[in-house]
Amino acid sequence: MAVFKNGPNGSFSGKVGSVVGYKWKGLDVIRGLPRKSSKPRSEARLANEQAMKVIMEALKPLTVFIRTSFRNVADPLNMSAFNLALSLNKKQALKGEYPNLEIDWSKFRTSQGDLPGAEAVNARWTDSGLHVSWCDNTGAEKAYGTDRLSILVYSHALGIWQNFLNETTRDAQECILPAKENWIGTDIEVFLTFMSFGSELVSDSVHIHVRLP
Repeated sequence: MAVFKNGPNGSFSGKVGSVVGYKWKGLDVIRGLPRKSSKPRSEARLANEQAMKVIMEALKPLTVFIRTSFRNVADPLNMSAFNLALSLNKKQALKGEYPNLEIDWSKFRTSQGDLPGAEAVNARWTDSGLHVSWCDNTGAEKAYGTDRLSILVYSHALGIWQNFLNETTRDAQECILPAKENWIGTDIEVFLTFMSFGSELVSDSVHIHVRLP
């Protein structure tokens, strides 16, 4: 059942026939219900479904972070931050051919924005954990030494993310991320994102791959 908010000529909320009305980001939106098809799915459709699944599985554990890290770019497009991250990475961060699609981590992005990102990034395993260093580019347009750094780490061996949110600041130039024994020395992908105080500004993520010693 649908409810008309402003009479018969107004917007509605709920299901009417094959469409659903709802409010999203202050807008009244109508979408059609999915239709079942008896036709066999084409290889192109199967490839698209696999691409969506691969990117979705990588991004889903980062949902809370992505709500902030893509928000400033997504809002003017009337998109959710997660849908923008999904669309962007699906377009640029896949490699291989169906049914062997996989993520191209060098093109995978965990944030997007205009704030200057990390430069001259280096990462290596130590006995204490992961040592990460970068160049202090304070003074570049919009960049401050107090910008907060978040580091996201994906372990191939464990198939999970470890997130170090607001770990340090731009001017610190280095940090050591603690890791459990089963993390140290594993093959990992590392992503660095700077955010201004209050997260009004966000940088593009910067990626570095750390290989097995």
